[in-house]
Amino acid sequence: MSDVNISKLKGIVGDAYVIDSPSEMAKYLKGQGKPAVVVLPASTSEVSSIVKLANEKNVKLGVGGVVVDTQGITGGIAMVMSRMNRILEMDHLNLVAVVEPGLLHKEFLLKVAEAGLNFPPEPYVVETSSLGGCFAIGDSDSKSFEYGPTRTFLLGFEMVLPTGEILEIGNKCIKNVSGLDFIHFAVGSQGTFGIFTKLLVKLLPVPEAKKAVIGTFASMHKANATFNTLIKRNVHPTRMNLINASLAKIAKPGTEGQLVIIDLQGFKESGKNIANEVASVLTLGGGSDVKIIEEGVEYDQVINGWLKVRAELNAKPERIVEFVVGPMKMPQALAQLEALTGDLGAYPGIIVEGLLGYVCLALPEGTDKLALATKVNKLAMSLGGNVKGLLGHKLKAEVYNDAEMWKQTTSLLSELRQQFDPKGILNPGVSLEA
Repeated sequence: MSDVNISKLKGIVGDAYVIDSPSEMAKYLKGQGKPAVVVLPASTSEVSSIVKLANEKNVKLGVGGVVVDTQGITGGIAMVMSRMNRILEMDHLNLVAVVEPGLLHKEFLLKVAEAGLNFPPEPYVVETSSLGGCFAIGDSDSKSFEYGPTRTFLLGFEMVLPTGEILEIGNKCIKNVSGLDFIHFAVGSQGTFGIFTKLLVKLLPVPEAKKAVIGTFASMHKANATFNTLIKRNVHPTRMNLINASLAKIAKPGTEGQLVIIDLQGFKESGKNIANEVASVLTLGGGSDVKIIEEGVEYDQVINGWLKVRAELNAKPERIVEFVVGPMKMPQALAQLEALTGDLGAYPGIIVEGLLGYVCLALPEGTDKLALATKVNKLAMSLGGNVKGLLGHKLKAEVYNDAEMWKQTTSLLSELRQQFDPKGILNPGVSLEA
């Protein structure tokens, strides 16, 4: 990038918020790419001006909340949104908030809790995830059986398009979409269709009580069997998570064996009865150290332990394979998976989200991800499921020997991206086909 361009960037955001010293830039960057400059805008108009400049000069632009992935932006601009971190409105009566995208997700959760409200989606990576990233990634968490997927908490947004134009869409009404739902179309686009500059977020009343039931098991199979028992008994808590022995030590230091975390958010009296029933099922199913944890510091420790595991897995997407099957098919899935991986407890990392029929594998160093994913997809498809996301779609097309299906999907994604970003400048390192 020329000095002239850096001079123009300084004219947009001010000298203090344009950084071109490699040593100072490093704290804002991850990956092997080498952008020429880091810029920190403070308003929608500044974001728009930066994007227009990038278009004018045909310069690649990567965007992040606190840290920017540098893939594909060598010589380009890394835009960090951390100065745009205000809660512009907290509307208690309509249960919505208007928030800037650079606010840390964990900070937003604290502010919402202080207001006596609830925002269920959890941070993708606790320490660095921003609220803009929450919706740009669009990853749902293990509470989505009860609360719904992340996208349902976005009611509208202001967005700077890859051409620099500003788009505003949505309002405070829950039922506000007829026809094409572009609000949720943007969720999960990973910053390829535009840059969020304001978010209209749905909130919920805070649960009356929170409890957790935890226990340890000698095997993943025995632990998962208790999930199936609970489902058969029509017990559907907020979440049922199973963490294998390798990861359990991260969630709860000192744990020996597989760790089960059952989360119960709701009402005091009914929650107490359900917690007792869950504890009985875990104990009868072979669980050790089964314990009911009441709301408070210890409950927060349990959930924070789970979030550490989630962050550990999300930090290495290139070494993760995820698949889904019907929850009641999980016993067969785990048995077939063990035939591929060996002892599930000793594997580098496995989690099961029992209400969602979801499994995440953290692969050992040196594993051929595509080769293993192909085998995992075959076992999942044999049980009515598949590997998650577009990788699963690609593998399914290969199983059916239907190259045309995959070609049509990738062509559509490419055409959509071309429509929004004619010069291909915005987050070029992101592949929507991954």
